[in-house]
Amino acid sequence: MRAPRILVAAATAMTVAAGTACGPGTDASAPSGTGPGGKPFKIDVLLGLSGDYAPVGKAMAQGARAAVAVINQQGGVFGKPVEINVIDTAGDPVQAVTQARKLVAGGRPQAVVPGMVTADIMATAPLLTQAKVFMATHGPDPRLNDPKKYPYLFGTTYLRDQMATSLAAEFTAKGFKKVSLITAEKSGSVGAQTIKDVLAPKGITTNIVTVPVTAVDATSQMQQALDLDPDVLVLDSYGPPSAAILQARTKLKPATPTYASQNFSSGDLAQTGPVSAYAGVRLQSLSFAVKGHQTTQTPAFKAFFDAARQQAGGKLEFSMNTYVVTYNDVILAAYAAKLANSTDPAKMTAAIEKASPAQIPYFLGPVNFSPSNHYPSFGPQWWAFTGYNGMDNAQIVPAQP
Repeated sequence: MRAPRILVAAATAMTVAAGTACGPGTDASAPSGTGPGGKPFKIDVLLGLSGDYAPVGKAMAQGARAAVAVINQQGGVFGKPVEINVIDTAGDPVQAVTQARKLVAGGRPQAVVPGMVTADIMATAPLLTQAKVFMATHGPDPRLNDPKKYPYLFGTTYLRDQMATSLAAEFTAKGFKKVSLITAEKSGSVGAQTIKDVLAPKGITTNIVTVPVTAVDATSQMQQALDLDPDVLVLDSYGPPSAAILQARTKLKPATPTYASQNFSSGDLAQTGPVSAYAGVRLQSLSFAVKGHQTTQTPAFKAFFDAARQQAGGKLEFSMNTYVVTYNDVILAAYAAKLANSTDPAKMTAAIEKASPAQIPYFLGPVNFSPSNHYPSFGPQWWAFTGYNGMDNAQIVPAQP
């Protein structure tokens, strides 16, 4: 049985320069054509390789290593192959902080991916910021997009409000005015509230119904959501409750139009339920997770996809986000040093703030950073709404209209 998947939450051909090299360099900048002290540029990646989410952490590590392969195929950084050092945190914020402290104690790291899940990232970001370490992260919490508080931290994925904005545009076009949203208790409350807040100015009201994380039957909650007489039903859970929610919809067979948010779609859809259970459900998804979408036809995506499959042994078993997020983390950190020709965090920051898409050609997503916005802005072209006809190498196979 497969382990539960986590978001967020993110790989390429050729061999990977392994991540067990020497400790962090202490030099602040790199002379042209060399790394600090003549060493390769190294990125430390904090991931949970053990514990409850170990299979997911290992898949994320595959995404990170795929990015190294892509970068090194293009000549590396400072004329040398990039290296990564994947560090196990067991998916625990306390262990993540402990590992971050060890990194800083050994001399300032050149770049760090500061954690696997939001709790890890929120715990390590202040410490690494104080040490003036450049960070690339897939944490979707809007609080991280604060250049004054975290001047050396850049996001590589969408923020929650961008996902909600995509839903708002879809619902406005469909004329929906009343939403019933069903999500998990506690773990889904923040995301659900963001959707509610973004829909409200569009004249769309949202009623939130929660399901216990441990629920095996969500029929009563589904009935409660339907009794509110919504124009549209939104499935917004992630992880274990998703199966119970989908089963409840199958049991009650509502005529109400149903959407599954990106939170739901980034989980293990195949494990959540059979293809038949998704009949009548429209999935919101990042566009490159949908097979055949135009954003999957680019050289950048093809390089990622080939490398990710190679790192995974030929087949991607997890959601596309699992591989993409850490792939993007490593891509961004490597290009920050490459464009700055330095490992000085201020110079790396300035390089990304003014970078054009052409300067970071292998990043999967928009390149539109600025001094006031350290996260990419995922506009309409990066979102898709599709029916579901199974999975193929981590991509959603669209159902025929």
